[in-house]
Amino acid sequence: MTTTTQQYTPERIVSRLQIQDLMFRWCRAVDRLDRQGMLDIFWPGAIDSHGPYIGPAEGLVEWILVRHRPIATSSHFIGNMLIEFASDDVALVETYVRTIQQYPKEATQQLAQLTGGAAGDESTPMDMFTSSRYLDHMERREGEWRVAHRDLIQDWKQIVDVKYRALVPAEGWIIGRRDGEDQVQTERQRLGLA
Repeated sequence: MTTTTQQYTPERIVSRLQIQDLMFRWCRAVDRLDRQGMLDIFWPGAIDSHGPYIGPAEGLVEWILVRHRPIATSSHFIGNMLIEFASDDVALVETYVRTIQQYPKEATQQLAQLTGGAAGDESTPMDMFTSSRYLDHMERREGEWRVAHRDLIQDWKQIVDVKYRALVPAEGWIIGRRDGEDQVQTERQRLGLA
């Protein structure tokens, strides 16, 4: 069997789908500020190098919960994902991620922390757009894939003044939330998935 063929055995295809699902669950957890959901992505003691935060993943989650508190909206989008197996239980995963977040004018400190200093016009809300990559060392232990070490590779960031709020919801519109009451969270609870 060739190396390429070994990357696509039925067992490896299952592993690929499990890893992909793990990355999608990370995005939902961070965007919904789901503490346990974020923790479930990492093995205990995993290290994350996330720019302003470098240390144990448990600390990363706490840092995100504090830093994101004033941020009303956050969307992480997964793009290209390359999974390379070093063995049956170890994979190197490079995942492109785009992030869109809106920072109220009161959150310029949180914005400056993530950009390395830039915060835009302090009198208006800001939208931040990023293009980054997660470089994850993933391990499968007792049949479960999780991140053992993550490096966030930051490729670019852009901040834009928000002069007009484009979303002005009418009665009955379903609006995304970050307080545990988002529609997906309530539906998961209703269906017994939470």
